[in-house]
Amino acid sequence: MGNGLVFLVPVATMIGFFSFASVWLWSISRRRERESLYQSETVRKISEAHGQQAVFDYLHEFERLRARRLQSAYTVGGIIAACGGAGLTIFLWAMEDTREEHVYFVGLIPLLVGLGLLAYTRLTPKP
Repeated sequence: MGNGLVFLVPVATMIGFFSFASVWLWSISRRRERESLYQSETVRKISEAHGQQAVFDYLHEFERLRARRLQSAYTVGGIIAACGGAGLTIFLWAMEDTREEHVYFVGLIPLLVGLGLLAYTRLTPKP
């Protein structure tokens, strides 16, 4: 009887995880579908009221704002990764008893990833 319950725990966990993941992905696709519908309606109304040039201006501005938001997200991600890597390096350096193994260099991985993201956001042209 105990062996059957041990088997049910991972199965129930997997069912719960996949149920949550499917609802989460469905809600993301539904939100994207609504956003697409709202944008197409906005473009149609701008086209009817102001003409084709206004539509081009709207789409250009929309794309510029999207690129700026993405670049801002990369900057925030780079700062978080760099700070986490620096903290991990300091923590591992402080926890190390013997200085022969140099385990604290593992913290350089997220630090360099963060610095790479920051360099990417600074070196790419601004939208």
